[in-house]
Amino acid sequence: MLKNKLILFVIGLLLISGSAFAAEKELFPTSEFKLGYEGMYMYYDEPDVMHEKGVLNGGFASWTGYFTEYNLMLDAEVEGLAGGLRYNGERSSGTPLECDTDDYFVSGRATVGMGFDFDRTGVTPYIGIGARYWNDDIKTTGGYERQIKQVYLPVGVNLITRLSDGWSIGGTFEGDLLLGGKVKSMLSDAGPGYEDIENTQEFASGAGGRISAFLERDFENYSLGLEPYFRYWQIDDSEKDTVSSGTYIEPENKFYMSGVRLYLKF
Repeated sequence: MLKNKLILFVIGLLLISGSAFAAEKELFPTSEFKLGYEGMYMYYDEPDVMHEKGVLNGGFASWTGYFTEYNLMLDAEVEGLAGGLRYNGERSSGTPLECDTDDYFVSGRATVGMGFDFDRTGVTPYIGIGARYWNDDIKTTGGYERQIKQVYLPVGVNLITRLSDGWSIGGTFEGDLLLGGKVKSMLSDAGPGYEDIENTQEFASGAGGRISAFLERDFENYSLGLEPYFRYWQIDDSEKDTVSSGTYIEPENKFYMSGVRLYLKF
């Protein structure tokens, strides 16, 4: 917590003290990189079954480039976060269960779009492909590890407006369609008599969205930015997997993810 406050304090000092070095930036640069810290609060819910919530910390990196007189946009991004969540549910016997989990979350995406120039405002509709992976290890007697792998189709629009004195604001609005996924549950970790299972999440059995806003301070050779965001997913019951100990599904679930990014752009 102290480390995060220190990061915010240092960035604040840079924003205040660097006004003399601000430079006008292009709406559609031919190449730019972002590198920064990311913190996320995640709430995962299987209605009437269980939920997990907590904070993950990590970082992200992205590259964006605009090409040709048509401002064709290409973008690639990766992020990785880790931490612990709090599990609240019940055992198979019906006994209430609260425990900690070890988690890490990795995602990557690539998008293509076209930028449209409206004076000092740029609008870039885009479409792409994304993948997300969540490893969730329930740390208790009878607990087990889950591996969630999903591929999705993002469709959205990026907005940016260049203000005076080197400031920029903007945001992203996006809808996501689940193309497919696999959930592997290591039930053999829970004890003798259990087998690992793998449930398939079918095409269009889930959808989500994201919204974000950013504020950037432009300097001569780089920019500093702050970007809060909110993401949401809702996914239906999976296909069944039958093993010797029974038939299992991955139940309907929802993800609520809110976070913030602090980054350097150059």
